[in-house]
Amino acid sequence: MQGEGLNSGNSSDQGANEVPSGSSGNSPQQPLHLEVVSEIKADEKPVVDIPPPVFEQNAQTMQSMHNSQTPPAAQVLSPIPTPGTGFVQHTPLSGFEDFMRTNKDGSEVSSPRFMLEWAQMQMPMGYDAMGRPDMMMATEMGLDVNGMPLGHHGEPMLSMIPEFAQPMQTSLITPIETPKVERAFSDLELGSSAAMFYPNRHVSNASIGDAGVPDLGAVVAAQDAKLNLERLEQSLRNHEGWSTWRPAWDEADFAAGDQVTVMQLHESTRDKLLAITQSFLHKALDIHRDGTSSSPRSGESPSSTASNFILLPPARVLEYFLRSYGNSFERYYSLTSRGILDANELMHCYNDKASSLLILMMIAQGAMNIPSVEARWLTGGLTEACRISLFDLIEKNIILSGDPIVLHSALLFTVQAAWSGDKWQMDIAMGQRGMYFSMLRHSGVLEPRHPGPLAMDQRANPEHIWSEWIQHESRSRLIYSWVMVDQDLSLFHDTNPLFSVTEFGAPMPDADRLWQAKTAGEWSGIFEQVHEFSGGYSSVGSGARPLSLRDLFRHFLDDEIVSNGIEMTPLQLRLLLHPLQSLVCQFTQLLSCFSDTISSRQRTRAVTAASTRVRLEEVQAMLQRWYDLADRYCKVNPICAMMQANLVMFHLISLNAVTNFPEIERLARREGFDGTYQQLVWIHKRCISDVEEAIFHCGQIFRLIRSMPRSIRPPWWSGAIYRVALILWTDSLTHNESITPSNGLFPVPGPSFAVDALHAEHPLIVRYLSKREGIPCLTKRDGSQITMDHAFRVLSHCIDVIDEGVATRFSDGIRNKLERLARG
Repeated sequence: MQGEGLNSGNSSDQGANEVPSGSSGNSPQQPLHLEVVSEIKADEKPVVDIPPPVFEQNAQTMQSMHNSQTPPAAQVLSPIPTPGTGFVQHTPLSGFEDFMRTNKDGSEVSSPRFMLEWAQMQMPMGYDAMGRPDMMMATEMGLDVNGMPLGHHGEPMLSMIPEFAQPMQTSLITPIETPKVERAFSDLELGSSAAMFYPNRHVSNASIGDAGVPDLGAVVAAQDAKLNLERLEQSLRNHEGWSTWRPAWDEADFAAGDQVTVMQLHESTRDKLLAITQSFLHKALDIHRDGTSSSPRSGESPSSTASNFILLPPARVLEYFLRSYGNSFERYYSLTSRGILDANELMHCYNDKASSLLILMMIAQGAMNIPSVEARWLTGGLTEACRISLFDLIEKNIILSGDPIVLHSALLFTVQAAWSGDKWQMDIAMGQRGMYFSMLRHSGVLEPRHPGPLAMDQRANPEHIWSEWIQHESRSRLIYSWVMVDQDLSLFHDTNPLFSVTEFGAPMPDADRLWQAKTAGEWSGIFEQVHEFSGGYSSVGSGARPLSLRDLFRHFLDDEIVSNGIEMTPLQLRLLLHPLQSLVCQFTQLLSCFSDTISSRQRTRAVTAASTRVRLEEVQAMLQRWYDLADRYCKVNPICAMMQANLVMFHLISLNAVTNFPEIERLARREGFDGTYQQLVWIHKRCISDVEEAIFHCGQIFRLIRSMPRSIRPPWWSGAIYRVALILWTDSLTHNESITPSNGLFPVPGPSFAVDALHAEHPLIVRYLSKREGIPCLTKRDGSQITMDHAFRVLSHCIDVIDEGVATRFSDGIRNKLERLARG
C-alpha cells in the first residue's frame, strides 16, 4: 500500500523545460513578507502514593544554563514583538497559514478575499514581529532552520523569556495598545460565539456570559492576553452564575466509562486552591496592565451586580472539569496512577504552588472540551495566569525545572496552549517548547536506568515493590508524553521534530492495565502475565521493564519485533511513529529543494534527487511495516481512543510522503498562480505526487475521526480535518476543467465506493490503490455519497465533519478558514 507512494511523481525527474508563467519555479522558497495573525471564533493526579523524587539534577548545571550562553539549539525565546521599525514583517507559515495578504495600509495584495486567517491586524508602532517559514499556525514566531527560536547571541536561555529578564520587563509581555483590526473581517464584527456556527446545539446557559461580550474575539484578533485574564476575573466574580452552571456535554460521550475516577474535592482543598489562584491571577494582571489605568472590572457590564471579590466555581463544577480532563486528556497522556485522580492528596503532598499549578491546568484542560462561554473564559484565563506563575516558580528555584510536578504542569500548558485557538497562547507554546525540552534533557531522565532485581526479603513486600514500580513508571510516562507533544507539534507545523530517537534510552511506559491497577495484589497478578518468565519463576520484583524507544526502533529497523515476540502497547506503537515522521520530514524537505528543470550539467543533481526519492519510498515501506504491526494488534485487542489516534497519525505522516502541504497552502493563497489551467496542472503535480494514495489516506482519516466519540477526540483532530480538506480541495480543482483520463490525473473508470467508510483492506480500496480503478466518494451523515470533483462540495463536507465534533475555539477557527475558502 505504501510502496507505490511516489510512482506518479517520477515525472518531475524529467521535468518540463519550461515552468508555467507566474509559478514559483524551482528555486527554494523565499520568505514572503505577509501580515499574519490568527483568528479564532473566541467568544493525575500524579503519583502521590510515594512522591517521586525530584529528577536527579545537578544544581550547578542548571544554574549555568541560566547564567551562561547556550548553543542555538537550546535557545528559547517567546514570540514577543520586539522594538523595531514599526512595520510588520512576516514570513509564510505552513500549516494554518495566512490566506490573506495586505499592505501595511490594509489594502489587499494579490490574494483571495475569501480567506480570513485567525485575524487581520497591524501591530502598534514600535513593535516588529518575528517570523519563520514552514509552520502550521498563522503565527509570528522567530525560529531558525532547526525549528528553534531566534534570539540575541549570548543571552542566557532563561533570561530570554520575558518573565525571567532582569530587571523584569513587564512591558514586553503583551502590547499595551490593542492593535488595530480590519473591521470588515474582524471576528468582533462577525460575532464569535460558538452558537453562530452551531445554531441547533446548546452551547451554554449564558448565565455568566450575559454580563459581557460572548467569547471575546479580541482575545485572538488583538493578541492581547490581558483580556483572557480580565474575562477570567469577571467570570470568577459572578458567584451566582457559577452556582447554577451546568456543563454542556452529552453523558452518552461517557458511555465507555471514565478513564480515571475523580475524587470529591474537600473544602480545605478548594480554599487553598482559591488562595493560590488569587495570587496567580493578580500577579498576571499586574504584569499585563503594566501600570495602566485599566480597571479590574473594565470588561463588566454597567448593570452587573456581580461581587467585587473572586471565588473559584463550586467544588461540583471543578469536579466536572476534572472529570472532563480525565475523560479526554488522560486517554492520550495517561499520567495518573491507579486510575484515581485525587486533587486533595496532591495538594497536601507537594509544594503548594507547584501542585496548584498542576490542578489548575487540569481544570483548564478539562474546560477546553466543554462548549460554553464560561468554560472558554476559564480556560483562557487560567492558562495565561499559570504560564506566568510557572516561569516565576522556576526562576525562583531553578532546581524545580527538573521536578516532575513542574514538568507535568509544563506539559499540560504546552498542549493546552498549542491547541487553544488563542493566537497569543499558540505562539507561546511553540516558542517555548524548546525550553521545556532543554529542561527535560538537563534533568537526566532521558538516560537509561536499569533497576536491578530486589533482594528476597524485599520481594516479600508487594506494597513496596508496587510503589517502587510506580515511581519508575511515572518517570517513563512523563518523558514519553513529551515525545508525543514533540511529534504532534512538528507534524502540524511541518517542521522536523526537536527530539532525536537516539536520545531516548529510558524504558518506555508499560501496559496501561498495570498502571491502572488499584491494589498491590491486582498489580502483581497482571505483572506476572505481562512479564511472564519461563520455568515458573515469578517476574514480580525482577525489575523487568519495557525496551527504550531507541532499542525498539533498532528492532523495528531489523524487522525483528514479531520474530522476537515483542508485544507492543498502543502507546509504544504511537512512540514508534516519532522517528518515522522525522525521516519523512527530512526526505520530503530535501526533495522540495530540487529543481524540476534539469539541464545536461545537472545530471548529478538529478541522480541525487532520484536517490532521495528511493529513500523516501523505503520510509514508506517502513510505514507499511508499522501499519502491519498496528493491524496485528487491533485483530486481538479491542479498539481504543489511543489506537484510533495512532492510526490517524499514521495516515497523516503517510500523507506528508505524497503531498507538499506548504505548496498546497501557497496555492490556496494563490501565490505565484496566474490562473491558467496549464499552470494549475503543473502546481497540482507539485502538490500531490500520488493522487490515489493521498485520497486513500484522506478517506481513512475521515473514517477514524468520525468513529471516535466527540468528547474524547485528541485536541488536534480538527487540524487533521483541515489538512485533509485542503488536499482534497487541491485535487478537485483539476476536476472542474475538461480533462480526459489520458492526462493521468484521474483513475480508470470503475465502481464508485466510499473511501471514508471502507477499511484499508477492503477489496475496492486495494483495487483502487493497485490498479487505479474506481471512483472514490465521501459519505454524508445521512449515508448518501458525494463525489470529490467539485471544490465547494468538498469543503462544505469538511465543514460538516467539523460541525459533528465538540465546538472549541480551535475548531471554530478551522471551520471559519474552510468556510471562507469555500466562498472564494
